[in-house]
Amino acid sequence: MKNFSSRSIFQSALLFGALMLQSVAAQASLSTDLHTLNSQSVTLKSYLAGTDIAADDACARLVEADRMARAIIDGIAAIDQGLTTGILVDTTTLNELDALSGNNVSLANEALGLSTELNTFSTTADAFAIKDGLTAMLQLSDDIGTMADRIGDMADKILVMSDNIGLMADRILVSQQLQSQNLQTSTNTLLTTQSNALQLVAVAEDSSYNVSFDSLIANGGLLAARMSTVVLNPFTLDTQLATVATDVRTFLDQVKAVNSTIEVDGTNLTLVQTADALTKLTGTAAMLNGLSTALNGYVVALGGIQAMTTSTKLKPSLKSMLQISADIGGMANRILEMADQILAMADNIGMQADQILATQTAMNGSVVTTQYSILNAQTAVISLIVLRNL
Repeated sequence: MKNFSSRSIFQSALLFGALMLQSVAAQASLSTDLHTLNSQSVTLKSYLAGTDIAADDACARLVEADRMARAIIDGIAAIDQGLTTGILVDTTTLNELDALSGNNVSLANEALGLSTELNTFSTTADAFAIKDGLTAMLQLSDDIGTMADRIGDMADKILVMSDNIGLMADRILVSQQLQSQNLQTSTNTLLTTQSNALQLVAVAEDSSYNVSFDSLIANGGLLAARMSTVVLNPFTLDTQLATVATDVRTFLDQVKAVNSTIEVDGTNLTLVQTADALTKLTGTAAMLNGLSTALNGYVVALGGIQAMTTSTKLKPSLKSMLQISADIGGMANRILEMADQILAMADNIGMQADQILATQTAMNGSVVTTQYSILNAQTAVISLIVLRNL
């Protein structure tokens, strides 16, 4: 047995104190940063509420609103990148996160109201004004949708980085459920906004990105197959799930790469679409269901073997599960962003309007199924953390 000197004990205490202070500081900074984003969201909501779609400056105001929305997205990205160490999540932080999610729903509702006004305005406005308004409206709805996706990503990452899940379990679950509900509400509202805009356009054909979509569908299917063949073992659980988490993160990076390409293209060009390309895009969302099925299987298996798994193996395994669920959620969000970005890029979309709406609806349905699986997995993992006092 080792003998610890008073000096070593003192040094350990100092290290522990420093880590706690770092965690508390990160928590305070996170709350402050989220509060700032909420203030920006409220300002944007007021700006949209004060926009008259029939006024001469309507397009300029929509462009400015989109700039404000992108500033919020950049702020979310900055917070996300700063989450590199463990944090102590408190009620204030979760309240700010919930408020940000709720504000996003409000922004989606404001965009919906403006799209309705644009339809009314179209009966008296000239074609050039309608085209400019339509373009600005689609871009704004796209970025509000991106905002919703990034808020969901950030909420999942905060969960993964939290060092006090057990103490805050009930409150965290309420927050995650609210995030899931608000994401779906925003998505449905923005789908209606896009539907309103699509009623004003005519003519489209051709396609792009088919090879990228085919690759994502194939690689996602292979990943789901590999995940499904894993038989979780209480003696190797930590390494099994760590390997799966690495594979899932690798595939998430592939999805992000395609999304980034489309995002860059969106600033440089427009495109036209075919039903074939839209079908492939729908397939990328449906592919997520295979990953969700495997994730659900892990949840069931964990419930069966957790009692015979040591805490030293179970704790990192549950962290891996949280990371896997968060990354699958990130895939779902990036795929929705692809669809929105491609819609915003479309030069002539009238002939494909029905197919585009069918695609958006089908993708939303697939992502909802994925989100339910993610929420179920997170709930199960948090319950185990509390049960085993990890």
